[in-house]
Amino acid sequence: MRKNILSTLMTGLLLSGCLIGAAGQNQPADRKAEGQGQRSDPGSQEQAQGYNRVFGTIASVGVDRLEIKKMDGTAQTVMVNDQTQYQEGRRDAPKDLHLEDLKPGDRVFVRGRANENKELVALVVHRVTGEEMQRFSGDRTFGEIVSIDGDQIKLRNPRQGEKTVAVNDQTVFVKDGQPITLKDLKAGDRVLAMGKETGGQFVADRVMTGQVRRGGGPGADHRERPENH
Repeated sequence: MRKNILSTLMTGLLLSGCLIGAAGQNQPADRKAEGQGQRSDPGSQEQAQGYNRVFGTIASVGVDRLEIKKMDGTAQTVMVNDQTQYQEGRRDAPKDLHLEDLKPGDRVFVRGRANENKELVALVVHRVTGEEMQRFSGDRTFGEIVSIDGDQIKLRNPRQGEKTVAVNDQTVFVKDGQPITLKDLKAGDRVLAMGKETGGQFVADRVMTGQVRRGGGPGADHRERPENH
């Protein structure tokens, strides 16, 4: 499973580009021009230009700032001003919001830059709907194994925080393209789990570690390790 699999989560966590696209559609022309002709790697391009991105849950809303709890549990202060744009919805038809529309508990993506005081100033704040979260994280998850307790695997990654993955006798376990069992996994292993949410619980059909092959099974080329993501 190459980057095009794991990036469904990561790029999915950019809402299929809606945050970047929304910023590009509505920000001033000089900002649009910064990345033209370099579309092959938007993440690297933005990093080179000094952009920062934050995803998390709003803890509080102030007149000039948002306090955000990130998925790894840490806090982030995001400054806002009269240039900050607030949006919700699809990339091709974003709905404009206002600061007063945001409230504690909302999940948001923030795209911004550090100012001279090293404060993160938001260019775009995109409120994430429940439908978007389900669409991009409902069928797969990945991270480092924190613990294994019976048929429950607890994973952690810096963007999603902790997530419990349930396995059963139908779950297929794979390492380097070869079958293994649950007993072959241990805390510290990085895995990709594919499955679905059932009754509020993520149930894995397949759990992969080591070199994950495109398509999720033996016989495919272009392999990469989950720990590279």
